[in-house]
Amino acid sequence: MYRVQHRFVAVLVLFQLIILSVGCQELSSAKQATPTVVARDDSPGFTPEIKAISTLLATAIALQPTATVTPLPSITPAPTFTPSPTAKATAIVAQGLPCPVIPPEKPDYLSYYLAPNPWPYPDPSVSPPAFPLVDPLPFAARNVGYPYGSDGSGRYLLHNGLDMAHDEDEFAVAAADGTVIVARDDVDEMFGWRCDWYGQLVIIQLDEAFQGEPVYLLYGHVSDVQVKEGQRVRRGDPIAREGAAGVATVPHLHFEVRVGENAFDATRNPLLWIEPWPGSGIIAGRLLDTDGRPWQGVTVTLIDRRGNAPFLNTWTYLDDPDHLIQPDLALGENFVFGPVEAGSYDLHVQVQGVEYRQRVDVSDGKLATVEIVTEAYKTPTPAP
Repeated sequence: MYRVQHRFVAVLVLFQLIILSVGCQELSSAKQATPTVVARDDSPGFTPEIKAISTLLATAIALQPTATVTPLPSITPAPTFTPSPTAKATAIVAQGLPCPVIPPEKPDYLSYYLAPNPWPYPDPSVSPPAFPLVDPLPFAARNVGYPYGSDGSGRYLLHNGLDMAHDEDEFAVAAADGTVIVARDDVDEMFGWRCDWYGQLVIIQLDEAFQGEPVYLLYGHVSDVQVKEGQRVRRGDPIAREGAAGVATVPHLHFEVRVGENAFDATRNPLLWIEPWPGSGIIAGRLLDTDGRPWQGVTVTLIDRRGNAPFLNTWTYLDDPDHLIQPDLALGENFVFGPVEAGSYDLHVQVQGVEYRQRVDVSDGKLATVEIVTEAYKTPTPAP
């Protein structure tokens, strides 16, 4: 059993990250932003001391400013962006792409934007991942201010993974059985936005396919790597420690799930794959208009109906010209909360001046789904 006093110290140290900086930085020289981390809240064994710190962290999340609702016309074109090719898989899945001469620039992602095309509808013929992975850092805090599909409120490049950090510098473990196909630096190869993005990385190809497709797990910004290329690993084997390699500014683990190919644009939301903490579940949601088009970069707020916890925010997935963010085929989600304590919640969204609320019930160890359909897009009234 993890010692409570150790977790208490870990939470205190990780709380300091709120004042320091976010785990992954953008390619441009924009000012560093403040990360938001959330502590573990296991049941049972969650002491009043730990709960007090968790509440403090959750309050910090709740106090984030809500974005101003400024919907853009659905006909607005996406920003012009011609990057070098992203890290698509080649015939050799363990090989990155050549380094580009000119690194890609940060696009202007559009928030509170109604996309022109319908979002993928959930496919009833397939099943969701059903949490096949163990948590690679089970006692780490997570940066919920920069979730999958987010740009950190306009400050960073699109995030296609999950960031986590643990002050005791424990080894991240293999989340499932597989074979190590990459365990080296990416100084001369491109696996992410550019070369030397992850610094040091490990990629594991899992033994089991998902819906007939290969699955790859990427551990980025790591140090003290414990595995070699070609090595077989079992679930729970030590892989590496979190680090500050590549573009990381503070030690943390960046964790990706890639489905179908070992490519930067083949990721899925890791929260839908990692088993939730004891006593908690995951919420996968959809925010669409009446024509099935997704609202991008919209703040979604989760409110505990029992009044036991401060509210939490996340954001609907953003898009970019390379379409790096992918929903799960069975869910068609464009936002995810988790892990959240089992219980009853209200989802709250405000779009085009209209407020929407939808109840969602979360069960221990389960995935809950919810959909909010907004009114059709309102054409702005011209000024007189």
